[in-house]
Formats: sequence, structure tokens, C-alpha cells
Amino acid sequence: MAVLNVARIPMSRVVIGLLAACCVPASVVLAQSVSEPALKAAFLYNFAKFTEWPPAGLSPSAPLKFCVADSPVADALEPTLAGRSIGAHPLVVARVALARGPIDELLRGCAVVYVTGLDPRRVTELIEALQGAPIFTVSDVRAFSEQGGIAYFFIEGERMRFGINTAAAERSHLHLSSQLLSLAQIVKDRSSQ
Repeated sequence: MAVLNVARIPMSRVVIGLLAACCVPASVVLAQSVSEPALKAAFLYNFAKFTEWPPAGLSPSAPLKFCVADSPVADALEPTLAGRSIGAHPLVVARVALARGPIDELLRGCAVVYVTGLDPRRVTELIEALQGAPIFTVSDVRAFSEQGGIAYFFIEGERMRFGINTAAAERSHLHLSSQLLSLAQIVKDRSSQ
């Protein structure tokens, strides 16, 4: 069965890591020389740890693929994921360029997608192309989640935080842990506001 079971992961390590990633002030993070891309990489890793994919969306022992359209974040994510797995799924990073090409072909086989710097038309294309696919989509633009993306990063005060569109996660057949949701700002689709 391909469902990722977060209960098998030592929760104390997962919770401490996620809390540290989302609750440490940016000034402390910067003073300790942790960059914004490294912090985003830690969030992406923890998003995957706190998510269950449907059996049809991630076959047993298949790699859990992080598709990243941001070189600094991909650079930070590679060492974060090196040698790690979630359940029986080894973790891999794929760099993608979404400026051109059919989105559904570029992101085929991805479990987590992180994008940044897309124009509004391309964001709409991405969300429409991945509608209902079991892919955890993330950006750093609030409008991304309001349009149907699952998560976005934002700065509040001096802290990096994240918002999650739970309806988008449900449409993608992803089950998000209550621990993850308790730390998130919940975002609604524009159509339901």
C-alpha cells in the first residue's frame, strides 16, 4: 500500500523540526546563517512528512519527487533530502523550468511542486493542469493558494510562516496531518470568499 503513514515517523523529531522551522524568528535564523531558501527547503521536507498520498498517487517504494522551479531552493533542498526517505519512499529533487512547455508533462511524477515568480496566467495554467492530481503544490504568493494551490510561504513580523488551502488539498486527495494544519494559516479559495 502506498499511503504514507506519518504515525511510523518518530513524531517528537518531526514536531520539533517543524516547530523550529516555522516558529524561529527570521532574525535568529539569519544570525545562525540559515538562508531563506534553506528555510523553505525545511518547510517542503516537513510538508511531505506530514502528508499522506493516496495509494494510486504514489506506488509502493516509488521515489517521492520534489519538483522545484527555484534554483536557490533546489540547491538547499538537495542536501536536506540527501539519504532520507519517508516510509519506503526515497526523496529526490528535480529541477523544473516552467517558463515554457506543457505543465502537465513537466510535472508528471511529482509529489511536491514548489514554484516562484510565475506570472498570473502561468499560475492559472499550473493550477488547472494539476487540478485533482495528488501533488502538494507550494508557492510564495498568497494568490496561488487562493486560486487553488495548496500552500504558500509568507513573512509575518520576522517569522516565515505558511498558509494552506485545505479544500485544494482535499481536491488533490491528500490527507494533511492535524499537526501541520495547527501551524498553518488556513486559506480559502477566492470563489468561496
